[in-house]
Amino acid sequence: MLLLGLFLLTADAFAQERSKRAQSAMKFLSVSTNARASAMGTAMTSVESNAAYAMLYNPASLSRLPSNVDMSFGMVNWIDGIDYNMGAIAYRPGDGRYGVFGINFVMVDYGNIDETILSDGEKGYYRIGTIRPHAYTAGLTYARALTGRFSVGGNLKFIRMDLGSGTSAISDGALVRNDYMVETVGFDFGVLYNTGYESLNIAMSLRNFSQDVSFNEMDNELPLTFRIGISMDVLDLFEVDRDMHSFLVSIDANRPRDYSEQIIVGGEYTFLNRFALRAGYGYPTDTQQISAGFGIRQPVGSVNLAIDYSYTSFDVFSNVNTFSVQFGF
Repeated sequence: MLLLGLFLLTADAFAQERSKRAQSAMKFLSVSTNARASAMGTAMTSVESNAAYAMLYNPASLSRLPSNVDMSFGMVNWIDGIDYNMGAIAYRPGDGRYGVFGINFVMVDYGNIDETILSDGEKGYYRIGTIRPHAYTAGLTYARALTGRFSVGGNLKFIRMDLGSGTSAISDGALVRNDYMVETVGFDFGVLYNTGYESLNIAMSLRNFSQDVSFNEMDNELPLTFRIGISMDVLDLFEVDRDMHSFLVSIDANRPRDYSEQIIVGGEYTFLNRFALRAGYGYPTDTQQISAGFGIRQPVGSVNLAIDYSYTSFDVFSNVNTFSVQFGF
């Protein structure tokens, strides 16, 4: 009933936003920074993750953390030379009796961009230098299992985007520089429910809830996104040695503020709880196509080590590679 109520309320809010699509700012908040999630097409809303990076997708799933301390780090070689770096650390005191606490950050480097100004010359502009835009978020997360099946979580984050200084000409020929930098506070929220039927989970998440930001006196909305997800290890339905094989299927219904509704399907086959093959696809999209990847998990002494990689095709753009590493103690 709670999930249904939240869906109806949010759906009504999004219905009022239909005329404002393709107008959100800070789109870096929508980029997946973990290789496992990226390989599954980001269909992670209802997946019970065993790692700290879960707080970036559905904070509620962090409540199922099996270790007392977990650290996750990721690097994304995004399109057009844009680089993302992510880090997340989760701490479960008292074996989870007090919930799970987490901190996280995402940093974006857009590289050097030529700064130009209009002119009457042959090219129509002058190059007057370079700018280096960048952005980052830093967040605090808390998640807790209220019952053996129902979990909630939230992530409060500080968001900053700096597009650098721009030079423009005014009527008397003088030059003036303006800074294009904004800061705001955002919030992510999620719930996760285990149905009790085999490993079937349902969940919802709301990400990037924030007030509008203003670049040069123009208000812009953040990429608010609402998701409902369902997932299950489908091999639960067959007589299969679960220590040998598992096949997780996850489906998300995604409703972003600045794009049409999407269905995202992801799958993960795991062998011996050590080796994983993954793939995912969302529809509709503009240029993003299928994603795929693999992962390796191996205990090293008292540390649970995981290394993941994903590859995403982007049609006319350069393809995206994502690398992640996880340490559980």
